[in-house]
Order: sequence, then C-alpha cells, then structure tokens
Amino acid sequence: MIVCPRCSKENQDHYKFCLGCGAELPRDAAHAPKSFTAPTPPAGFPAAGSQVAAQAPQAAQAPAQVPAPIATAPAAAASAPVQCPQCKNIVQPGFKFCGTCGFAISAPSLAPAQATVSAGPPAAAPASRGSLVLIRPDGSEGGTFPLGDSATTVGREAGGLFENDTYMSPKHAIFAFKDNALSVIDQNSLNGVYVRIDRDTPTELVPGAIFRIGQEILRFDPIASPARGTDGVEVMGSPNNGLVGRLSLVIGRETTGNAFPVPATGMHVGRERGDVIFPEDGYVSGLHCRLHSDGGKVYLTDVGSSNGTFIRVTKETNVLSGSFLLMGQQLFRAQF
Repeated sequence: MIVCPRCSKENQDHYKFCLGCGAELPRDAAHAPKSFTAPTPPAGFPAAGSQVAAQAPQAAQAPAQVPAPIATAPAAAASAPVQCPQCKNIVQPGFKFCGTCGFAISAPSLAPAQATVSAGPPAAAPASRGSLVLIRPDGSEGGTFPLGDSATTVGREAGGLFENDTYMSPKHAIFAFKDNALSVIDQNSLNGVYVRIDRDTPTELVPGAIFRIGQEILRFDPIASPARGTDGVEVMGSPNNGLVGRLSLVIGRETTGNAFPVPATGMHVGRERGDVIFPEDGYVSGLHCRLHSDGGKVYLTDVGSSNGTFIRVTKETNVLSGSFLLMGQQLFRAQF
C-alpha cells in the first residue's frame, strides 16, 4: 500500500494519485520495505507470572435478548462503483479522485459502472465514425472521445477528457468528417492546435508559422534581403550575410523572447546538440529537428526525435488516421 503524504489515506500500489485528496503519490513508496514486526499493545505485554490470567472467570450471565434486525432500504445508486470518464478506470464508491489518472470524481454526474436492469431495451449509442484517444505521459492509452458524422466541438465545455485542462479554451476546435478525411479547424483558441509532422520528411514553414518541440514554442519569420532606396542609399543595420529567417521563442500570445538567425545553410535544434539548444527541457531530444532553405522556401524536418515535432494549424487541416495532435497539455491520436 502507498500512504498519501498529504492526507495519510492508504492507496493500492499501482495507483498514481491519492483516492482521498487527489495528490500525486510518491513513486518509490510502493517498493519501500514493509515492516513485519507486530506492534506493542497499548497496555503493554503482561509480565511473567502475572495473576491476570489466573483469575477465576465470573459466572456466565444469561445473554440479553437480541432485537430483531431492522429492515433497511437498498443502497442508493450513487454508492455503486463508477467509471472514470477520462481513463475508464473503475472507481470505488466514496472515492473523490481516480487512482489512475487523478480525475476529480463527481458521483452525481457519473453513471454507475454496471448498468441496472431496465424494463425496456437499452438505448442505442450515438453513431460515431472515429475518436480522439488520449495518450498518457508514459505512452499508454487513456480515455477516448467519440467523433460523430456531424461536426464535433471539443474544448472545456465538451467535458470528459477536456474539462480539467486549463490550457484549453471552452470551444477549442471543431473536428468534421468530409468524405473519408477528418479535418480540424482551430476556433481561435488561446493555445492552438498542433499536428505532429512525419519524421525525416521536410515540411514547409510559411511566414509566421509556429511549431512546438517539447515545451518550447517557436515562431519562424522570414528575413528579406536589404534593398536600396530610390536614391541608391542602403538602409543601415546589422549585416544580413545571407540570412533567410528568424526563429523566436513564443512566451505569450503576442510576445516573443530570444530570437535566433536562420542562415541559408540551415540550422539544427536540440537539447544537447545543434545551433540552438534547450538544455533544461527534458522533452526535447538531444538532436530534435532541422531548418533548411531550398528553392527560396524554408523547411522544418524532424530528425528522429522521441516526442515529435508539432506545427500549429492556421486553417482547416486534414489529418490522417493515426495522426497525433497536441491540444492544451494533452496529446491525442486521431483514430477512424
């Protein structure tokens, strides 16, 4: 058992979050050595030769008449186990949080895990053509969110997998099926929708394109070659030296931080190697991606990173089955 350091509630060894208060449980607690020493009774052990056990037992008294049991009403449906809407784990009655994903359980709003017998036939589930599958940080699959034939809006107002992600807008994006393709349209969300690009496949960066590696959000802006004025005077400034663009850290909706010049010969970005490195970001691979120029265009290529390179969508974009998307702080896989 793992004892929660915040509320002292005991949790099973495989739980990641406390069932009592929702706090993250220590990972090494499940492997800590357990004590098999019997505790000392509150009154201590009797001394050798004690006369306590030698006292004669008192005469047995006639047992009091046991009252008849009182019939009680059946337990309310709210006391039945419920299914976590985020990871589909079965949560026992009385628990306030899911022990697998930490989702806050609200019993009145959740259906029991086992359906009760009804007089009529069960209602048919709404038809869906696909789903968004939540991918947990350890790579395992979490819950799913169905996508119907008609347009489906996702965001905090949609509940389920999205309602507790404060980085998602109330109406974040719309997914819709058109023929055999699934499209996504960002609904002017604050933090955007990002689609993972294929590894080792150059993807064009348009002016103002924003992409994400690990926890770093970067924007690409082209740099035009300096031109002379009508009177032949060249504008004074730092030497261009064949630069094709600028890479800027995005630290707010309209705010950027450090900027890095992109030479025509290209540049690499990573955590340990490259022209630009992010040594403190453990989600960035040692060598993560590359920018290079070809035919007057600039391309972004993932060079085999572990966690992928994601480009923010700016218009209606088709995604393939199996594509990965970042929305808020969660990773999803489109499945249809």
